Amino acid sequence: MQRTWMRWGSMLAIVLFISPIVVAQDQLREPRWGSTRGWPRGAIYVMNDWQDDVKVSMWSGRREWIGAWVIRPGDRTVLEVDGQQIKVRPNYKIKVGEEWGWVDVGQVGQFQQGTWYVSVRDIWRATHGPRQGDRAEVPDWRR
Repeated sequence: MQRTWMRWGSMLAIVLFISPIVVAQDQLREPRWGSTRGWPRGAIYVMNDWQDDVKVSMWSGRREWIGAWVIRPGDRTVLEVDGQQIKVRPNYKIKVGEEWGWVDVGQVGQFQQGTWYVSVRDIWRATHGPRQGDRAEVPDWRR
């Protein structure tokens, strides 16, 4: 009887010891958005809510350059390459301007009915951080 309890206790201890390791490995493999097949993919609609023309650049999730577009102030446009709308996933990279870094579309965009909606101001904030000059020039209700 005591031997059976020891056997079961040993097996339980092993399971309790190994399960966090197995769960952690599974979580490390999964990207933030889950498996690639389940990622929402769709056209990308960019709104320039900035005061100047802006250059928007985009890369795939594998960091392959897709293109760059100049968007005028107040314009809203669906990004295209060779006359065809591009379809992006949340891990695609987007950037405003020539300097600084890029950000994932999924961090700054909203996915609704098959389309990603992104604002230039949100991309800028995500890649450049809050700037005091930006705050002084634009009223709070416009930010």
